[in-house]
Amino acid sequence: MKDFLSSLKIRAKLLAAFGSILLLSVLLIFFSISSINTILLHKATNEEVDQLKLYLETLELSVKEFLHEDYKSDEFLKSKTSRSAESFRESYRPARSIISDIEGLKLSATDKAITRSLIATLDSLSSDFEKLVKLLERRGFRDYGSEGALRQAIHQVENSGFNFDKVAMLTLRRHEKDFFLRKDLRYQDEFNTGISAFRGQLEADPTLAGLITPIDNYSREFNNVVEIEKQIGLKEQEGIRGKIRNRFAKIRPQLENFSVALIERNESEILRTKIVLGVLFVVQIIAGLLMAIVYSNLLTRAIKEIRDGMQQLAAGVFPDKLLVKTSEEIGQTKIAFNQFVERLRAATSFASKIGTETGIVQYDEKFADDVLADSLIQAQVKLAEAESRQRKINWANQGIASFNDILKKEVDDIEVLSDKIISQLVNTMHANQGALYLLKRDSGEEYLERIATYAYGKKKFDQHRIEVGEGLVGQSVFEGSTLYLKEIPKDFVRITSGLGEATPKNILIVPLKTRLMVMGVIEMASFDLWETYEIEFIERIAENIASILSNQQTALETKRLLEESQQRADVLIQQVEEMRQNSEELQATQEEMKRQRKVLEVEIIALKAELNEARQKNLSFL
Repeated sequence: MKDFLSSLKIRAKLLAAFGSILLLSVLLIFFSISSINTILLHKATNEEVDQLKLYLETLELSVKEFLHEDYKSDEFLKSKTSRSAESFRESYRPARSIISDIEGLKLSATDKAITRSLIATLDSLSSDFEKLVKLLERRGFRDYGSEGALRQAIHQVENSGFNFDKVAMLTLRRHEKDFFLRKDLRYQDEFNTGISAFRGQLEADPTLAGLITPIDNYSREFNNVVEIEKQIGLKEQEGIRGKIRNRFAKIRPQLENFSVALIERNESEILRTKIVLGVLFVVQIIAGLLMAIVYSNLLTRAIKEIRDGMQQLAAGVFPDKLLVKTSEEIGQTKIAFNQFVERLRAATSFASKIGTETGIVQYDEKFADDVLADSLIQAQVKLAEAESRQRKINWANQGIASFNDILKKEVDDIEVLSDKIISQLVNTMHANQGALYLLKRDSGEEYLERIATYAYGKKKFDQHRIEVGEGLVGQSVFEGSTLYLKEIPKDFVRITSGLGEATPKNILIVPLKTRLMVMGVIEMASFDLWETYEIEFIERIAENIASILSNQQTALETKRLLEESQQRADVLIQQVEEMRQNSEELQATQEEMKRQRKVLEVEIIALKAELNEARQKNLSFL
């Protein structure tokens, strides 16, 4: 993809740049329109929810008005119609229509579940209200319905002309009135008990036999009214009244939660829209500025590079090779200029490299037949021999200086110091892998522990233990002398790289001795043979390494003991400080809770006042 873009012509790149800016503009407009539509949808939905709340208040007010007044009105008792019932039905239909409209919008699954629950609750509320109307129609009032039938039965008994027990009859009437007044089933039981006793008196007196049927009618009509009252609900939380009350109690928080959720989502959508629009706008500006800067720099820089190169050539100075990053018109121009400069530079660059570079420098084959080229190649051979001798001396001096820098630095960790030593050795000797062993003592036994390895430029995290006298490494410690093997068995050691595994051609093992005491061993393996001066170099620095490692072991042990003591003291100080902070935080939390409680009490009083004012306004409106 990168090569394809680089190969495009300048005109195509400019068109792509302006096209990308245009695309960002289209995305910006599209997202703006989509976000505005979503915000308007949420706003309209929230307005409908507010209207739905008003309808709900109307429904509740209609139910209360019907229960307290309208069912007793002559209009309802005669024609079965009621203003409050009609108001309920007129409010129910638009309320349900609003919820259905909201359900048809593009809402989340949670919102759709809420709207379905609202519809179900509202339908149940309407059904319960119609049941309540039917029950109150059956019950009636005064001379209508079951209560009217009850009054007729009473009048039939009282106007019968029989000489019955007036006290017993008054007692029954008192139980009847007490029930209607207090809605307590205890009075029904007392009524039924009294009516049974009164009927027994009538059956015992043949002259009062004609009063038995009216008394039975009276008892039956009273119990019918009681059963209807029980279905309606003797208390607000019982019967159909309780169901209606529960419906209102359920639908209010649903509406409120739905309204709050809509407001929060609308605010979130507005914030998200602002952020995305801001980001798109900033990206568009940055992209435009970057493209303008990049393309202006691309053109001007290329022209300046070519101009500077031509000026340097005119002044007799060879310019640097121009960097070619593209294959379009500018890149092709740079390639042609570089080829021109290369031909001019070929004659002088070879002579310059002979005096500044090491090794054999190959002359450009395009100019190899020149007489000047043959003379320069002969001079190069003589210079190479002198440089080889000087290179060995310089290599040894540089190696000693680099190791002195490592050994002089204070390194607290022996393993870190060992890693630096072995990595420097492997790199200096151009080895393929190396290891450093330290001599350790445990319970009177001596053994070698590998604490640092290095292979192909990467540290190998190997842990290995070798007993003194075991293998070539243990033999080197035991004898205290250097071992250099050039003939290695195939299965002795393997060097692993990204290309596979192979056996090295030589292994060098040098003991680390200080004051005739062996501190450890350095082991290195390589595919290339080492020369004598390289082996002598390692032996020269081995004693310095052993001395430094010995000093570091002693210093690290002392430091470790001091750090453990300091850590114990720091832990105790930290625990005391944490206990003090926890105590202060607890006290601050208690004070904040008291302050928040006072604020909430003030807000509750204010909300109650606002709620009463809203209810008064709704009542006035209705």
